[in-house]
Amino acid sequence: MKNKKSICIRGLLVGALLLPVASASPDNTKSEGDHRWRNEGKDGHHERHENHSYRRDVHHDNRGHHNKPEIRQDFKDIHNARNEVKQDRRELSKDRQELTKDRSKLRRDIRNGASKQEIFKDRQEIRDDLNKISKDRTELQQDQATLQSDRRELKADLHK
Repeated sequence: MKNKKSICIRGLLVGALLLPVASASPDNTKSEGDHRWRNEGKDGHHERHENHSYRRDVHHDNRGHHNKPEIRQDFKDIHNARNEVKQDRRELSKDRQELTKDRSKLRRDIRNGASKQEIFKDRQEIRDDLNKISKDRTELQQDQATLQSDRRELKADLHK
């Protein structure tokens, strides 16, 4: 009898020790409280989603900015300024190619023994090309400055 009593007491003791462990482990079956154990931690995925503390939700106030006329105008200004910069770069590239051709023509004329008048004409063309390149560079710098100011203006308007 003493042996049966000892076995019963030991069984109750083991059951009492295992009870908290069994209640803390998640069930394999789906139930309404299935994800509750995940939300207890600070960094749980569902908890963050419910609190909306992640970065993407910061700018919800700014949605629909494309309906504001000043924002639309800023986008148009940036688009036009980009096109101006592209056009200026193309012109600069063409003028550089023309300068290269004129320099090679001058070298060829000097090698072939051309007259002084023809050499003078070639040098004048080179000077004209250099002047065009200089003008194109200043125009390009001005258009790039306009583009940067338009971008700053858009950024400022978006932050309002």
